Amino acid sequence: MRRALVASLALGWVCALPVAARDSVGAAGDVDDARLAPATEALRRGDRAQAIAQLTPLAEQGLPEAQYRLALALESAPPGERDQAAAAGWYRRAADAGHAAAQNNLGAMYVDGRGVARDPAAALRWYRAAAESGFAQAQYNLALMLGTGRGAARDPQAMARWLQRAADQGLARAQAQLGRLYLDGEGVAPNALLAAQWFERAARQGDDWGQYYYGALLQKGLGVRRDLTAAHDWLLKSANNGNTTAMHALATVYRLGLGVPASAEKAAQWKARAAQR
Repeated sequence: MRRALVASLALGWVCALPVAARDSVGAAGDVDDARLAPATEALRRGDRAQAIAQLTPLAEQGLPEAQYRLALALESAPPGERDQAAAAGWYRRAADAGHAAAQNNLGAMYVDGRGVARDPAAALRWYRAAAESGFAQAQYNLALMLGTGRGAARDPQAMARWLQRAADQGLARAQAQLGRLYLDGEGVAPNALLAAQWFERAARQGDDWGQYYYGALLQKGLGVRRDLTAAHDWLLKSANNGNTTAMHALATVYRLGLGVPASAEKAAQWKARAAQR
């Protein structure tokens, strides 16, 4: 049963996602530059065209944070205004200047083949550059690349090391994935107690997989004292966050009456919600 649960957690976690602009704070020294304020305000208002117009001359002057924010605006613009190739170009200029968030996002574009040709090896290089500077999202992305053998030979031990660094910085998804490694003994010695601790940290930050897994361990008494009521509550949080696996688990909880009164009606409702996803 544990193997099946672990496999379900790993699915869907390989794709690297670009970070939001606020995640670049601290990645470059000029994030508080007053020249960026008008574009920041335009983005806050949802005026992406104005933001792009204001960021472009600053980016052309070589300001890495402006280059990064311009790339982010171009990448996330509505379909008619989106320019992935231009976004990749501006990410590269900022990345070449050492901007960690730009390096991470450029890596993501190489993973997906957006604006550039798909190139896992290039993605790995950019993720590593950002990860080595301490950027938690890139540490997580690099870990998944190494753990799945994309862009380099598969290296579970290196995956665990990078996940540990991202998890120690508080990145919830890395904490949940590290919990998975300890549960399954992948790249680390199996340790249900540490698995439960990392799942709980992720769960308390609102991570749906952390919530699901912490609930599952509470239900089984694995690495933590068994508590069916708390298990139900965490599974419910995960399901309400859209986790389909948690919805199926809740259907079983209500069908069997695990920590709650048995209810065929609620079991059917959760099964139906899962089917609609």
